[in-house]
Amino acid sequence: MSTATDGLGALSTALVGQHAARYSDACAIAYFELGILLAHAGGEVPDWLTAAPRWACAAAAIGRSAARHRLRESRLSR
Repeated sequence: MSTATDGLGALSTALVGQHAARYSDACAIAYFELGILLAHAGGEVPDWLTAAPRWACAAAAIGRSAARHRLRESRLSR
């Protein structure tokens, strides 16, 4: 199992059902990191994330998108 997959599992377990209604920088960073780990693991945004606040979903989507873009760039430059 890769480090990204290990981290993804741990972070998903920590976040599922623990959605903070109020925005905080720490929570936004956690969801952004979730998106990055999803991209590295080749995963899609999990269904449970739809129950999260809009800002949390956006942070995960932005993190995933940025990481996927960076991964594509690094593959092209080889």
